[in-house]
Amino acid sequence: MAVEEVYKLTSDLIKIKSITPVQDSGLLEASEFIRDWLKDKGFNPEVKEFYKGFPVVIASNKKEPLKLLLNGHFDVVPVGDLSKWSDDPFSGKIIEDKIFGRGATDMKGGLAVQMVTFAELADKVNYGIVFTAVPDEEIGGDKGSKILAEKYKPEVVLIAEPSTSTSMNVAEKGLFQVKLVAKGKSAHGSLPSLGENAIMKVVEDLKSLAKISEVKINIPDELNEVIKDTLEILKSQDVLRISFNPGVIRGGSKINMVPDYCEVEVDMRLPPGISSKEAENILKELVKNCEYEFLDISEPNFTSPNTKYVKILEDSISKVLGVRPRKYMTTGATDGRFFRQKGIPTIVYGPGELGVAHSYNEFISFKELRNAYEVYKDFMLKL
Repeated sequence: MAVEEVYKLTSDLIKIKSITPVQDSGLLEASEFIRDWLKDKGFNPEVKEFYKGFPVVIASNKKEPLKLLLNGHFDVVPVGDLSKWSDDPFSGKIIEDKIFGRGATDMKGGLAVQMVTFAELADKVNYGIVFTAVPDEEIGGDKGSKILAEKYKPEVVLIAEPSTSTSMNVAEKGLFQVKLVAKGKSAHGSLPSLGENAIMKVVEDLKSLAKISEVKINIPDELNEVIKDTLEILKSQDVLRISFNPGVIRGGSKINMVPDYCEVEVDMRLPPGISSKEAENILKELVKNCEYEFLDISEPNFTSPNTKYVKILEDSISKVLGVRPRKYMTTGATDGRFFRQKGIPTIVYGPGELGVAHSYNEFISFKELRNAYEVYKDFMLKL
């Protein structure tokens, strides 16, 4: 095989409309395509539905010890406004040295790299490899990688989410997403003193809760280099603090009525150095007028940059691409959190273009695919 197979496979995967939230039968079609492709390469992959309608593809070289688990997702986000695409978002069209379509960068390109390197090297190495492809990363990962993290205990996990081929993601902020609910008393809008305005209660608590971003976080010293690289990549101080973003608000029914109900959904992300329980204690101090409930929550997590597998991948990137690889922390959540929570060293490394994931006219370049393909091969042989 050669890198040209990665290009073709990326295009073929993009042509499958594997959208989540689930639409039609795209997830099943994608899982069957991956299974059949691996079968044609001489493997005996399984498609398992831990949850009905969410097929997970698993293939193994059946060797011991289990050293490496490869993980990627084949679901993609919806395409949005079709008029903003220059072409069919599922064309997989190749124009010069780029492949276009929904999921090109996030992450059918990375999935193709893993499939080809697994097929090429699984029988040549003297250790166990499990390849996994999951259907639900874009909607939380509970039906795929969360279960795989319970099932397998490899020495290291590589996830091919787009990190760019010269960087790796070794840490991520935790999810701390809450709904604030305020209840008031209805009255005529011309006599507001006779009611209790639920919207104003929410406004007061939002102004107070915004102070959570000012809380000093003592990020672990071993992440100093990671933080430095992250600041260079993201050019934002949000990585150092608890981010605060009220994203959705609902309340009131008519302009001339005092609203008796209001709710707001707030997205906050926690850097390493604070737990969700500690953040909840701060939340309780700041929120006085509303009740709260969690929408999604996960702990900040990281793989130590001093772990031997991070060092091996660094060596591979340096050798193959001739650059100093950057190690960074992502502000979003990935399926990597499930494996890190089990104490498994996990690195997110895959091809992609910064700022292109989930965008209109999403694409991935031949260069990114080629770089990642060569690095994966070198890393797997070094193990």
